[in-house]
Amino acid sequence: MNKDTVIEQLKERIAFLLDKDVSTISSDQPLHEMGLDSIAFVDLLVFIEKQFNLALASSGLNQEDFSSLNGLAQRIVRST
Repeated sequence: MNKDTVIEQLKERIAFLLDKDVSTISSDQPLHEMGLDSIAFVDLLVFIEKQFNLALASSGLNQEDFSSLNGLAQRIVRST
């Protein structure tokens, strides 16, 4: 799995959660600025666990990894 594939999957999920077109989701924009509320963020975390077979509790993901989709995708690729 490569970073670009992960970014596209994350963009599609976030676009779905925000009811926006995927083309409006930037991989450089901080996640907290995208408009995800706490419920949507938890949904995104569950999606990450299931989609990428990644146990978040033991993955080592931290707040910095969620600064952008680029950073998050890079971390997911390294962890899988």
